[in-house]
Amino acid sequence: MSIVKIPKLSSELEFVPFELLEDEIKVKYFSDGVQAGFPSPADDFKEQRISLDSKYLTNPDATFLVRVKGDSMYPTLQIGDLLIVKSDKELLDNKIGILSVNNTEFTVKRFDKEKNILIADNKSFPNIEIGEDDTILCLGIVQHFIRDL
Repeated sequence: MSIVKIPKLSSELEFVPFELLEDEIKVKYFSDGVQAGFPSPADDFKEQRISLDSKYLTNPDATFLVRVKGDSMYPTLQIGDLLIVKSDKELLDNKIGILSVNNTEFTVKRFDKEKNILIADNKSFPNIEIGEDDTILCLGIVQHFIRDL
């Protein structure tokens, strides 16, 4: 019998627990967006209401939150960003995942399928080359992130 121990998160990540309650909170949402240039005075704001939890926390059994504590993915991800991670998504080319190579600590990196490397967006950090005999464990794919301004 073989028992596989799941690696822990590296020091650049922090698990953030969340709990879904029965009540859904909806916030105002302007589907037409806002102009970053010169807005037209004729623009008519059409107010709608959306639930952030139903948009970003769908399938709660396959969703978890992780806070970025390191800067290997800067400028894409910054220290303090809250990552919304989905464990039911497939690791595809150029996706950012929570990954472990050969049972090492989980880290957050971009997957380059063609070159078989895990990319650190911050050029000060080395990429992780993936050999033919290496095993990648994908905890989940980063689908969204929240950044405080």
